[in-house]
Amino acid sequence: MAAIESALLQRGGMCLAESRPSVQLMYLLRFLTGAALCAEVAGDNGHLGRTAWGAVAWMTMLFAIYLFNGVTDLEEDRLNGSGRPIARGDLEPGLASSVAVCTALLSLVAGFALSPVMGGMLVAMLVLGYLYSGPPFPLKRSSAGTVFTGFAATLLTYFGGVFAHAGQLTSSTMLIVFVVAASLWTALVGSTAKDLPDIEGDAQAGRATFAVVHGERVLRRAITLVALGLAVAFTVVILVLDLPLWSGALAMLAGAAVIAVLCAKGFRREPYGAFMATQYALHGLTILPLA
Repeated sequence: MAAIESALLQRGGMCLAESRPSVQLMYLLRFLTGAALCAEVAGDNGHLGRTAWGAVAWMTMLFAIYLFNGVTDLEEDRLNGSGRPIARGDLEPGLASSVAVCTALLSLVAGFALSPVMGGMLVAMLVLGYLYSGPPFPLKRSSAGTVFTGFAATLLTYFGGVFAHAGQLTSSTMLIVFVVAASLWTALVGSTAKDLPDIEGDAQAGRATFAVVHGERVLRRAITLVALGLAVAFTVVILVLDLPLWSGALAMLAGAAVIAVLCAKGFRREPYGAFMATQYALHGLTILPLA
């Protein structure tokens, strides 16, 4: 019995590692930021218990989606030398797929128990996750598909937090400005920067990413221009509308500058790392003043 429990715990740990915990944490921060920004509108109508329930349901769905993505990324991950459990051969793809299906169903049950609207949003996330990774035409094979998926999933996550907190979909100028800026940052900077280390493997696997089609130099320039342009635009909008989001704007400006330097120096993995660090700072500095 002890051996069975140990094996189950080991497999569970590998499923968690395959689902990319750092990205999962980022989605949790997005969900909570949506709830925190919504609190400026919902006020006393917000509900912490409902927010927590919604967050658990949302993160369970994302766990399933990213675990399924790990199964479908097996060829590319091995070509790119990934150290994740499935690519290493330590976690069976069939087992990971079964766990993904079970946790997705669990998430839907929890979501619909909270509200039909939350259940519907989780269905949308599930469909988006399958379209990104699953056959016959996975969106991940092109940069346009990756950008679309990144923007839609991020946007849904923010408004998932909004609905969980308020019990309805509501908005404010500050919420809309932040959500649009952060979603574009994820879609246009993060979704492209993550392709830099995987150019050779993506080409061998038949992916038509921006880097594969246009080359690494053009991708680096595009990432730099988009990162700086978005950061400046976000700051200008905050200034014009006099919104209390200055700490987030400074985080994005600093992150864009670091990404620009890393791209100019020829680094491959580090620009995506800088993107992620900027994401953490952007959301943390936005949530703390509201809390």
